[in-house]
Amino acid sequence: MQIIEKRLIYTMKRLLFLAAGVLLSSCSVFCPCSKTDHDPQFIQIYYRFHALEELDTFNGTFQKDLVPGSATATMWFTTRDQEIILFKLEQIHFFAFPDTIYSLPNQIVTPNLGPSILRIKYKNLDKTLVWYYPNDYNQLDDLRELFYNIIFSKKEYKALPPQKSYYQ
Repeated sequence: MQIIEKRLIYTMKRLLFLAAGVLLSSCSVFCPCSKTDHDPQFIQIYYRFHALEELDTFNGTFQKDLVPGSATATMWFTTRDQEIILFKLEQIHFFAFPDTIYSLPNQIVTPNLGPSILRIKYKNLDKTLVWYYPNDYNQLDDLRELFYNIIFSKKEYKALPPQKSYYQ
């Protein structure tokens, strides 16, 4: 009987040490402030478009143009979002683009909301691109559409108030 009790006590001690080790190794249990609520941003993006709309994964924000005014929400990209964006950037050779892409001559855009600005920082690459519409770079339309699809599908974006008006 004593042998069974000793084994039971030994097994219980091992289970307690194992449980304590698991709890201690899980930082979120003891210090939730060090655990982030988003995936690491291995690719950082700043994208300003449509006059006042702005995505900033350097700081985790998205600003929506409410026309007039704006609203801001916290926004981060998932690892999968970032992988898809990185694939598109490599596919279109984004880091080889010129720094500024001007609109086509004799083309008028109304209303003119100014240039789009896109900064991408990935590993040792850091590129800022400024572009105007319309232009000959169809790849930018594909990239823009990808950003829109990701941003507009996020619950943080959907929780923002609707636009009050539109630019005319």
